[in-house]
Amino acid sequence: MFKSSEEKEAERKKREAAAAREEAEAAQRAKDAEEQRKRAAFLATPVGAATAAKKAGHRFLEIQLQVGGHEGAAGFGSTTSSHSTKSSAATLEEIEKLGWHLEHASYFFMITRESSTDHFMATGQSTAISGVTMGAYLFRNANVGDSRE
Repeated sequence: MFKSSEEKEAERKKREAAAAREEAEAAQRAKDAEEQRKRAAFLATPVGAATAAKKAGHRFLEIQLQVGGHEGAAGFGSTTSSHSTKSSAATLEEIEKLGWHLEHASYFFMITRESSTDHFMATGQSTAISGVTMGAYLFRNANVGDSRE
């Protein structure tokens, strides 16, 4: 019923050790979760997808990258527009460094928005289009034998 001071001290040390263990385990779980989040974020990138496909032994890899954009606006009888471009060369180079060979590239414009306005003091309408230019790239795994040989 009554515990000696040695028994009380031993129980206190036991509780402290258990709390320290739980704290260390929680810290390890947080570290593991952060590493998983970083890994998932990497795999969501084109280079990450290429790395995973290479590791899985896939023969082909297709990726799509935005290489340009066009923003158009229509209002009060007039239209305005602006263009932007973005190079995908660095990403393509990184993928080829992994052992992929670029076999084919094609490009397409994908409309994301349209707006129109009536002509001022005239008949008809003006339409402005917004969208992105996408590059579709097909890579072949350079380290997997070609069945045409």
